[in-house]
Amino acid sequence: MDEKQLIEKENSEEVIQAERFIDEGKFDEALTLLSNYVQKDGLNQHVKASCHLLKCQILFWQGKYNEIIKYAEQVYKESDELETSFYKVDILLLMVPALLYLEKFDEAFELIKQGEELINIIPQELTEAYKHRKAYLAHIKGIFYNTKLDPNDADLALKHLEHSLSLREELGIKHEIAESLTKIAWNLIFFKGELNRALKYAEKSLALAKESSKEYYIAEIFNVLAIIYYLKGELDQSTIFLERSLELFKEFNNKPKMAKIFNNLSENYMRRGELDRALEYIEQSILLTKELGGLRALALYHDFLIQILIEKGDLERAWNSLRDLEQLKNQLKDKQMDLVYLTLKAMLLTTSLRARDRGKAEEISIQLLENENLTYEGKIRVLLNLCELLLTELRMTNDLEVLDELTQFIRQLLEIAEKSHSYWIMGETYLLQAKLALLSLDLKEARKFMTQGQQIAERFGLKLLAIKISNEHDELLKQLNKWENLKESTSSLKERMEFARLNEQVENMIRKRAIEVPELSDEEPVLLLIVSEGGRTVFSQSFVEDQNFEDHLLGGFFTAINSFINEIFSEGLERATFGEHTLLVNSMSPFLMCYVFKGKSYSAQTRISHFIDKIRDAEPIWQTIQDFYKFNKEIELKDIPSLEPLINEIFIDKTIPLNGSMNN
Repeated sequence: MDEKQLIEKENSEEVIQAERFIDEGKFDEALTLLSNYVQKDGLNQHVKASCHLLKCQILFWQGKYNEIIKYAEQVYKESDELETSFYKVDILLLMVPALLYLEKFDEAFELIKQGEELINIIPQELTEAYKHRKAYLAHIKGIFYNTKLDPNDADLALKHLEHSLSLREELGIKHEIAESLTKIAWNLIFFKGELNRALKYAEKSLALAKESSKEYYIAEIFNVLAIIYYLKGELDQSTIFLERSLELFKEFNNKPKMAKIFNNLSENYMRRGELDRALEYIEQSILLTKELGGLRALALYHDFLIQILIEKGDLERAWNSLRDLEQLKNQLKDKQMDLVYLTLKAMLLTTSLRARDRGKAEEISIQLLENENLTYEGKIRVLLNLCELLLTELRMTNDLEVLDELTQFIRQLLEIAEKSHSYWIMGETYLLQAKLALLSLDLKEARKFMTQGQQIAERFGLKLLAIKISNEHDELLKQLNKWENLKESTSSLKERMEFARLNEQVENMIRKRAIEVPELSDEEPVLLLIVSEGGRTVFSQSFVEDQNFEDHLLGGFFTAINSFINEIFSEGLERATFGEHTLLVNSMSPFLMCYVFKGKSYSAQTRISHFIDKIRDAEPIWQTIQDFYKFNKEIELKDIPSLEPLINEIFIDKTIPLNGSMNN
């Protein structure tokens, strides 16, 4: 919150200059100027209080949380001499974010209650000043419930933040509106998994913050944007925003924020497989955090350090770092850190070649899953580690009981991913289920899981994951004959695991490896059809000039589509191949949109979805299609003049982009 809203405006030359420094991110200069100014003789208590509040705000922007609390407590005592309750409210609420960063939730909640009690006795006829405090109180409540990271508080946090936004929009102060928008985006990311919606809020927030030239808010929004793109799997874009955010926080000398961004950069580079750079950044993060003395943050960064060392194969240093983490958790006496320590210990034991160690890893993991304090994120890590252990056992033993146990854990993984809105994990888990179905040679079930995984990825804006799953589905369709042959053979589970690349899938999920997909290429259109759900053709458009080829194609195609229509509704499938062609079917109730093409399916799916949206949005086209269907007539292009240019634009000229936000 900005000083213009927290305090009654002080228009002295010194304060105006301090504000200029703040807007430019020159916080040290602003602090020096204000400290000198309050020493002047003749200043009344209101002016001094205003300057003290402004200094507290600057200390927060610099990440000096312990200093804020000490300084604010002193100012609060001095506020007893003032006639208005405004200053008491302001100073109490300014302390809350600092306490939240220090994870002192009980103290923070007490101050929120005190602040709310004081606001309720302020005369409400002071409309604008009163509304400022109400807006900030709602904002503080929102970030309190956000920061606790309790899924049960997600809706409550969002309610307070939206109330804050509404009040701030009435006041019209751009950077405060941006602040509320940023926290709403944060809520949507971590509680709802709604990345596309969060992105819209964050982009609007950034535009407002830039208009108001408030550097701190810009730095915060860059960080939120980086998280969104990280979760989407778009690591280049995420890294760009992290570097921009880091540059600003360096200017502010905000070391806690710098340490966090170093950690996030480390995660980005680990997912890329650039482990040396990942290690370099996490070491910088740890070095800064040691300087600051934050034990819990230090423990959390050790968690990621150990993951990197495991990935690098530097197991000796990983075990040494685990011993360092053990000391930290013993000092913290924190239940969550105890669980993190055990999770990492199990991960390290999993790397051992000795059966005894791997058995111990499994034992620890099972115990962790039974612990009611284990978070959703913690459960996902443990389940993935168990999957890795069981896959190794399955490869060595070919024991079907192990396969059954693995299947049960994967079902748990899917359930927890859904509860925690971890849609990346959900999509990847559906792909993992598909590969398990291949081990049982249930090809239809495998395809069904791939379809579900891609639908989840697309619904929640995970475009790279959607492309990856679509490509895997295409490859499976090409290899159907090979899989059918395996049914007739005496192939071992180990051979099927290798053919399905099951271990690779689990490793990618555990290590959160970057999704690498080939550059998208345009498909070659062959035939477009609108048919009734019963299989009657309502419209057809061929893109093939060779009449003999077209006649041959149509004969084979209609045989294929009649059997496929039955499958799409009963089995949840949406594509099939015949020869070198792929048939894609999308529902456009009460019709099916059918597209035959050559090439990759993802680009074709993008195009057909766009075409369906355009038809539904164009009332004359949609109504004509329904009318012709009622009268049992087939549509020709001349019957709907606007249809041909639409088809040309989408399927021939290909003017719609395929990459979406990846090119932003």
